[in-house]
Amino acid sequence: MKVKKFNKETDYEEICEWWESWKLPVHPKEILSENGITISKEGVNICTSFIYSTDSYICFFEFAIMNRNTTKEQREGALERLGEELLLKAKSMGFKLAMTLGEDKQARTAPVLHKWKNENMNDMINPNLSQYWKIIN
Repeated sequence: MKVKKFNKETDYEEICEWWESWKLPVHPKEILSENGITISKEGVNICTSFIYSTDSYICFFEFAIMNRNTTKEQREGALERLGEELLLKAKSMGFKLAMTLGEDKQARTAPVLHKWKNENMNDMINPNLSQYWKIIN
């Protein structure tokens, strides 16, 4: 697997296609962080996510998306590698804690989130949504 910095100019159209294939909203290019990471295998981009900075020691990982038109073999280990690379990049940026939001069902299916600590959101917000966090070592 290869790791590359997400390039808004050359990679944006591709992740728009990914969002559309999953019937997810397409996010404007302007809201995407400059700190995006893409994992590829055999010349095919597999998944991407972005690090959002705060003015504290906490950062957020958001807008994770996977290429739906990949094989199971191509996807094997890609999300785990993406999570590792995001944590390495966040650490190099000086962050000590990473957070993300996810639906509870994701925690059962995503090995990356399964290992993170989580806290269910208030029922008034969304009872199926949790905050996930991991201390960056």
